Formats: sequence, structure tokens, C-alpha cells
Amino acid sequence: MRPDIVGDSSALTERSGHLHWWQRCVAVLAGTVALALNVAAAAELFAPQTTFGYRVIYTKGFEVAIVDPETPAARAGIAAGDVLDFRTSTLHDRIVGLEYQPARPGERVGFVVSHDGRAHRLQLTAGAVTPSQVQHAIFSPLASFLRLTGFAYIVVALIILLRRPSRMTWGLFLYLVASTNVELYRFPEGLAPAAAFASDLLGVAGLVGLVIFAVRFPNDNATGWRAGLDRLAIPIGALFAIPNLAWDALALFRGESPAAWMSYGSTLGALALILIAGGTLVTTYFAAQHAQRQRLQWVIAGIFFTLLSSASGWARYWSPAYPFATSDAVAWTATVLYACAPFALAYAVVRQRVFDISFVISRTLVYTFVTATVFGGFALIEWFVGHVLEQSGIAIVVVALAAIGIAFSFDALYSRAENFVERTLFRRRHLAERHMASVTAGLPYAENDAAVEAALVAEPIHAYALISAELFRRDQSGNFFCDGNVLDRRIALQLQGHRRALRLHADDPALAIPIFMRAHLEAVALYSVHANGEDIDPDEAASLEAMGVAAGIAYDHLETARVEREGRRWRRIAERQARELAVLRERASHDNGTG
Repeated sequence: MRPDIVGDSSALTERSGHLHWWQRCVAVLAGTVALALNVAAAAELFAPQTTFGYRVIYTKGFEVAIVDPETPAARAGIAAGDVLDFRTSTLHDRIVGLEYQPARPGERVGFVVSHDGRAHRLQLTAGAVTPSQVQHAIFSPLASFLRLTGFAYIVVALIILLRRPSRMTWGLFLYLVASTNVELYRFPEGLAPAAAFASDLLGVAGLVGLVIFAVRFPNDNATGWRAGLDRLAIPIGALFAIPNLAWDALALFRGESPAAWMSYGSTLGALALILIAGGTLVTTYFAAQHAQRQRLQWVIAGIFFTLLSSASGWARYWSPAYPFATSDAVAWTATVLYACAPFALAYAVVRQRVFDISFVISRTLVYTFVTATVFGGFALIEWFVGHVLEQSGIAIVVVALAAIGIAFSFDALYSRAENFVERTLFRRRHLAERHMASVTAGLPYAENDAAVEAALVAEPIHAYALISAELFRRDQSGNFFCDGNVLDRRIALQLQGHRRALRLHADDPALAIPIFMRAHLEAVALYSVHANGEDIDPDEAASLEAMGVAAGIAYDHLETARVEREGRRWRRIAERQARELAVLRERASHDNGTG
């Protein structure tokens, strides 16, 4: 056994802390802004998708980079290399024409086009997205749907912050909610500039939070050069916000392309913070011991999944990087990884331990299947209402009944999806869980202590491929022993108070399971990580905890059986002694009568 578990448990449970009032305020504000943007983006998924057909490079004087064929821009004669001038346009035209918000079908924008040295005013009417455009990631409905994973980011970030409030998780919270800043949203014209500025501040806060998280991960402790970055992150972020806000203010209110200091300060500043955070995380990984790298690799991978999306978004503002950053390969890769990241981050960061990647993948597939089914159902209802019941006056009733039906059947849908995924794609896990369930069901009927110990120690090692398992039994002094090693009393005290499984900070073992006989802690089972270095996942922990409950029942039955056997033995002894005493009395009475 490791000395930091037996005899000394300096760090048994997850550290918790508190946030300053202003940090709480920033967290609430960031979450509110991100939620508003995501709700608006979700609503736009059900609106007809439109386009003008041009895409511009914002840092190059609104120069047109691409014109899609068979679109309003192509039919109006706009070509790559033309420059769009919005200085004399209205606020509405700037908001829609510069793609701060998507256009409605038939919506018109006006601007001046400079072509081959000649300028002329032009008005475009938004048209439907062409079939060829739908094939591109930037217009694909599936890409937009995957971007709605932003809702999962908000939930994950909130759970992490509430579970372990600290400066490190506060930084991660800001980064995750900022990563949800999707572009497909629409607000009333008067609120559009405010939404753009709020989006700017959220993006800056997210990158600052990422740096804070990176320099403090994984122990919420910044030392050496990391401490300097930790102190400078917020002041640098305040400076970084200035060119971002100035950029959008200039574009929205004056219709001008950003000045050099705005474009350099915004794009290069963002990419620099991304590189600093990414480099810090890589340094943390290679500085860790080999066994600890298993704890860190998927957390870091999850962060890099989101960084690719963020970096490609910022790179689109620069003409040299534009073709690569907007290519379908990069866009699709960034979108898919973006959709996968929150599930890995949720499990890995909350536990701060190694985890079984199959657990995360399986839950990702389950959630994806359920979510796709629900969205698909509503999409079918939307089509049916729009094409069949549009004039019937019962559309609202149909949608309401469908929502109620889905709400009542959600648990059943989730259970069936989980069962399907586990049986088909993760059969080994499924068989191990079934085996452990059968062992747990039979454990209360164990005939001796050796059978209980074999079930608690040998079966989990075999089923889940754990490195080791040990069972500590209580002696008359109240201490818990296993092969001469004594369990630290603080572990026992926490188990007695918590009465649930306890995750340990040390690398080995990973989990302590209490075994209660009636109201008293009778034994403690310690389980290590998997043989491949991965942690015990929540499903496995729940299975081991159920086995601990069954073992407590088994010990209670065995103790009751021992007491009954002892009672019968003493009754037999008493009966034999009573018979012998009766014989002696009869003899004594006979002798007295004879005398």
C-alpha cells in the first residue's frame, strides 16, 4: 500500500474553495450572455437559411474573398477582389451585410461596390441557400446543429464551477461558456450592437479564462513563471478587449474596416493567448510523471478540440490564412471535435483523475442519439405543420402535445438508447457490468467470510481489469487492518460520515468503498485504477458501491448465523448440564434416602 493512503491521507477528497463576489458576478454574466446567444442561435435553426453569396475578409477593407455561383452576389456581378463599402449604408444594412446577423428571406441590403477602380451602389436581396452551398461546412445544417453543443458547454461549465469552485475552474467556466459564442443569432436591430459588444467581451473573457486555467491546471496552483501569467492574465485581457470593441464599433456605426491596430490587436492577440494556453498545457503534460499523464491527456485533448475551432475562427480574418481556415476539411474537423469536447471535459475535470474513455464515448453516443431523435421529431413536426396543417389552426396544439409526449417518454428513450449502445458498441463493458450485478445479487447468501472477501477483491479485478483491490476489516480496537497494514483513520471517519464511496487523490488506490453492518462500519474496500492507467468510471463506482451494500448484508447474515450457532451450542451445553445436574440430584436424593 502507498504510505499516503495507509497511515497518512493528506489529501483525501477534492479540494474546494470559494470565489470572490466579482468572480461570481462575472460567471453569472458570462453564462447569461452565452445562454442568450445560444437560445437565439437555436431559434435560427428553424428559420429558412439564406445567403447573399459573398464572403469577405474583414481585415482587408471588406475585400470579397469568395462569391458562390448562382447566388444574388454572383448575379449582381460581384467578383473576388471587389471591395464592399458600407460607410453610407444604414445600421440595418451593416448588421446584415457584414453578417453580424443572418438575413431573412427577401431582406435587402445596400452598399457601394468598388470593381476595377469603379464604384457603384448596389442593392442585394437575400436568396435561399443553393444546393451547392449546402455541401459546404459553413452552410451545412448538420454543422449548425453540432454547434448547438454550446448548450452542453454551458451545463458542463456550470457543473464544474459549482462542484469545485476555485480560480482554476472559474477560468475554465469562462472559457467554456465563451466557446458557445455561435454566430447564427438574430436580435432586434436596436439590440444588435449590444449583442455584438457582449459577444466581444465574452470572447475576451473566455481566452483570459483559458490562460488562467492552463497555468493552474491540474492542482489549482500557479508557481514560477505560471504565477506571473496568472497575475497578468486579467490586465492583458482588459487591454485585449479594447481593439475588439473598437473593431465592432467602427464597423457597425461607421461602416469601416478595422484599423491596423484593431485587427492586429484582436486577431493576433487572440491567437497569442491560444498559443500561450496550449503551450502551457503541453508543458504541464510533459512535466508530469508517466502515471499522471493518463490523468491529464484527455483533459488537454478536450481543450485542444475547442482550440482548433477558436483558432480557425480567428484565422478567417486574415487573407493569407483564409483559404485554409475556411476549407471544408478544417471546418468539419473543428466542428466535430467541438461537439465531442464537453463530454470529456465534464468527466475528467470534475474528477481530476484518469477516466475510462469508453465511458465518455458511450455517453456521448447516447446523448447524441437521444438529442438527434428529439430534434428529428421536432423537425418532422415542423415540416408537417408547415405543409399540412398550416391553415388548420391546430398547429400550436400539435406542437404542444408532441413536446409533452417527448417529455414523458424521455427517460424511456434514454434508457433504450443507453442499452442499445452498451450492448452493441461496448459489449465487454456490458458483460462486465452484468457479471458484477450477478455477483452482487448472490453476495448476501455467502456461506462464510472467505467467500465475501473473494467477491469483494477477486471479482472486480477480473471483471474490470483493475490493478489491485484490498479489504480492510475492523478489529476489536476499532482499527482496520489488511495484511498488517492499518487504514488511515481519516478515511474511515469520512466513510462513516459520508456513507458513500470516497474518491481518493492518490494515484493508487482510487476508490474507497464502505461496508456497513447495520449502522457500524465493518470493513473498507480499496480499489485501484485500471491496468491501463484509466480511472474507475461512475458506472463502475456505482457497481462497486452496490457490492459494498450487499457485502454488508452478507456480513450481517453471517454474524447472525454465528450468533445462532453459538446460541444453539450454549443451549446444548445448558441442556446437557441440566441433565447431568438432574442425574446428580437424583443420585443425591437416593443416597440420602438409603442413609
